[in-house]
Amino acid sequence: MLDFDRTFSRKKGQAAVAQFMLKNAIRLSAEGEIFIGDIEIPHTSIARILGVDRRLIGETINTILNNDKFRKIFLNLNSTLLLRDVAPELGFGAIEIIPEDAASKGIIASVSAIIADAGISIRQITTDDPMFKNAEMSVVTEEPLPRELIDEILKLPEVKKVIVIS
Repeated sequence: MLDFDRTFSRKKGQAAVAQFMLKNAIRLSAEGEIFIGDIEIPHTSIARILGVDRRLIGETINTILNNDKFRKIFLNLNSTLLLRDVAPELGFGAIEIIPEDAASKGIIASVSAIIADAGISIRQITTDDPMFKNAEMSVVTEEPLPRELIDEILKLPEVKKVIVIS
């Protein structure tokens, strides 16, 4: 697991920038350029989103590139298409699951079994890493889930809340 606290122990602002970059799959080049996919993003864009000085972005990138473990990770990040927010427009169903404890084992398996047993195909499942605060799971299905399946998912001990995305 990444040890942001140790690497950025005296650089709290940099820790927040690095976590934002990781959570958003923002890749770095060896030269310190920022990319989402193949699109280069100016340092000022990230700084504006986070409400910090653009120099903090450069300092964070330097810290990352000078740490072997972080360098290997950030040079190889890749973003992916998320269907969750466009699922209704595509005619799919989508739910967001808030777990009791994101590090619990079997959440994906339990939810998938309920949906599969109902004969509904899952198009995509995405989860946040438990190291992130408020980690959640999104499930996009071939069709919207009926209320009784949502109720069944809510009965799972590891599920705190289910939000239907519409």
